Amino acid sequence: MLLKRFLAAMAMILLLIAAMWFDYSYLTGSWLLHSYFLIVAFLAFREFWPMCRAAGHQTFSNWGTLAGCALVAAHCWTMHNAGLNRFTTSENMTAAFKLSQDANNLLNFAMAAAVLGAFLLTAHRRKYPASLGGLGVTCLGLIYLWFLPSFVLKLRHMGTDSYIGGNDWNTFGTKMVIATIVVSKGCDVAAYLVGRKVGKHKAFPMLSPGKTIEGVLAGLLGSMGLALILRMDWLSVFPAEYFNIWETLIFGLLVGFSGMMGDLAESVLKRSAGVKDAGQVIPGFGGMMDVIDSLVVAGPVAYFLVPLFLKY
Repeated sequence: MLLKRFLAAMAMILLLIAAMWFDYSYLTGSWLLHSYFLIVAFLAFREFWPMCRAAGHQTFSNWGTLAGCALVAAHCWTMHNAGLNRFTTSENMTAAFKLSQDANNLLNFAMAAAVLGAFLLTAHRRKYPASLGGLGVTCLGLIYLWFLPSFVLKLRHMGTDSYIGGNDWNTFGTKMVIATIVVSKGCDVAAYLVGRKVGKHKAFPMLSPGKTIEGVLAGLLGSMGLALILRMDWLSVFPAEYFNIWETLIFGLLVGFSGMMGDLAESVLKRSAGVKDAGQVIPGFGGMMDVIDSLVVAGPVAYFLVPLFLKY
């Protein structure tokens, strides 16, 4: 089991690294990263709807999956056109603001259309007693599997001035995504290994019996240690001119902790549906939802945390 888990993790990491490297080196934007995210979102949505049905809810699975994938495509266009600081003259700056506003309006329209489409489907099915649950899980799916993870994609386009498409966004944004993934997943790995070896005291016995207090502490220490390693000059994922040691430690602690909370959030969904794993797509992990669970919460935390460090 441990070998399968390791090999599956390495395969996914290598594919992710390849997508990010190609985007960084050859493309203006994050086209391959969005494509990677599109595949991940599609598989995750296909796992989410059976869980909802297992919990007794009506689902709009085809519409929810289609809408979620369309939101990824709309977001890709939005991020490509939302940069403000790539323009220097006042005329170009005015045009850039309008382009950014149009892009954000498109994304808001797409999200509203996804939700309203579920209402139309409810009226068409006429299964009104189950409508509230069906609408609820559809909106939850869009928020949980699209909106929250999308902050990782936004972070990919963040510049050193904290703007989307801002100063040196291609390099800085890439580093911040790497930091978020390494710290959040590193926390998972450290907690898993230590919890298996020496863990004795259950941290969340009803929700996640495998998690121990010893594992949780090891995970948080591991995430802070990884953050410090990423700050070293030979890596410079956390550039010293923007992140001092304390800020780096805070990033490691909060992003590591939020990744752990993401894992627990998915455990709530699985317990509600009465399943152990979201699916069987990834050997050793289970489903795609089991792979991305930590980033669902860690992504938004990192996205809003980084600008605070850049500002102060």
